[in-house]
Amino acid sequence: MVELKRSNQASISIKDVKAMASSIRGKLCHKSPTPSKCSIFKVPDRLRRHNEKAFEPEIVSIGPFHHGKEKLQEMEKIKLWYLHCLLNRAPTRETVLECFIEAIGSIVQECRGCYAGDIAYVETEFIEMMVVDGCFIIEFFRKVSKEVQRDEEDPVFNTSLMTWQIIKDLLMLENQLPWRVLDCLFNLTKLNVQHRSLPNLIVSSIFAYEWSPRDNLKHILDCLRYFLIETCDRTCETTRMSYTEQIPSVTELVQAGVKFKVGDRKNQLNVTFRNGVMTIPQKSIFAETEPFYRNLIAFEQCDPSRDFKITSYAKFWDDLINTGQDVDFLKHQKILKVYLSTEDVTSIFNRLYSDADVGSFLYSDLYREVNAYFRRPWNRWRATLKHDYFKNPWTSLSVTATIVILVFTFLPTIYSILSYYRRTT
Repeated sequence: MVELKRSNQASISIKDVKAMASSIRGKLCHKSPTPSKCSIFKVPDRLRRHNEKAFEPEIVSIGPFHHGKEKLQEMEKIKLWYLHCLLNRAPTRETVLECFIEAIGSIVQECRGCYAGDIAYVETEFIEMMVVDGCFIIEFFRKVSKEVQRDEEDPVFNTSLMTWQIIKDLLMLENQLPWRVLDCLFNLTKLNVQHRSLPNLIVSSIFAYEWSPRDNLKHILDCLRYFLIETCDRTCETTRMSYTEQIPSVTELVQAGVKFKVGDRKNQLNVTFRNGVMTIPQKSIFAETEPFYRNLIAFEQCDPSRDFKITSYAKFWDDLINTGQDVDFLKHQKILKVYLSTEDVTSIFNRLYSDADVGSFLYSDLYREVNAYFRRPWNRWRATLKHDYFKNPWTSLSVTATIVILVFTFLPTIYSILSYYRRTT
């Protein structure tokens, strides 16, 4: 073999070449590091940097990504206590720890494949994690919905805001369990046939809505995403328009004569625009709203099997709200129900969409219609006339009287011109 030479005439020996090739060969990945069945991802830095806390659990770790962190250790004791309570209650003959381990062990490779990247835990540790975390989640939601009795000494429900903080943590992309694990453990511990399905249990606990079960769910965050988009009668249009096309803000649209109307809050994504009227379903804004939507957006950005409906929804709000004046107007119209300051709400919407990609856009037709309406000068003139001269009855009467006087003033002149024209022709 001919020796390889660099520009400075230094050479690499055949022995070194073989050693380096062997080393690189040993590092080669024989499978994709992110298999197509992955559904639980580490949030990309370009999204994480806008609000680190939105993706970091504060109380409870679920799954391998945050397992073992010191600040989350206190909840490990509560998880094991919840598992003990479930086993003691033994609602079915299959509610036995050995049954749980065997059932999860039979699908362990499938479950490991749901996580992007390497999992540092050996198989037995991973199975234990799935069993303990899965049983905790199921018991937690059963207690939230009061399907099972809450213990008087349960700190989860005795500590102010702890319940909602746990829910917030359970909705983080990096803090998910494969749906197959939850569904398996749920079926092994069913209370009776009359009680809710697992999707219905979760959705009713968080949104207080009944919801029919759906197939092909990947985890809790995916379950809630489906709940939000299921009633949307729009489809995403594959286009690059979403990068550049925008609609004016609320204030600008009002100045152009657009009216705003509150829509059905159960159909969150069904925004419509017809005959100069934009109908937007009522939206409640809490402190938990931002992290919830950031994690939904991160999920859509990472999972190629999901479209960009939530990301499109975030872009719509980002375009619509620029200032506190926009927020205050929508509050007055009852489109926004706000539990934060106007400044905080404005900041949330102005940052929510940052650095997110939109491979397909949900509101392409709406954007075209709104912008076409906005660009017509007559709509803006009519709105200005109505706002400046017809905003109260006395002003309207004055303007009408002025127009009548002008008409009668110019009538003789017009009559004379017409008479002269007839005589000369």
